[in-house]
Amino acid sequence: MLLAAIYNLFWGAVISLYPDILLFGNPPTPFLLIILRCVGMLVGVYGIAYWFASRDPERYWPLILVGFIGKFLGPFGTAYYMYVGQLPVSFLWVNVWNDLIWLVPFGWVMWMAVKDKLP
Repeated sequence: MLLAAIYNLFWGAVISLYPDILLFGNPPTPFLLIILRCVGMLVGVYGIAYWFASRDPERYWPLILVGFIGKFLGPFGTAYYMYVGQLPVSFLWVNVWNDLIWLVPFGWVMWMAVKDKLP
């Protein structure tokens, strides 16, 4: 979780400062840049949540669950928008690094945090 916290803080800062990198060469609009900067802010805030979760996963397992759900659903949204032609296939790399590689570690940490509490 500490690695996820560091990654999200870093990636959130990068998106906030350089939102154009997610446009894959498409022309930016002021509105789109604002939205992407907001996404960067949210990603950074998740980093703070993951930092707390890294300190005490049993106590903060709901934060891990929220992150897991987002990382699970993100690729579905990408797949849909690729299917309807609104995202290039190359955008899938964003999901690989920001979602898919984190599913197993998040799931494992969450499982370890709650397994003794299950009936």
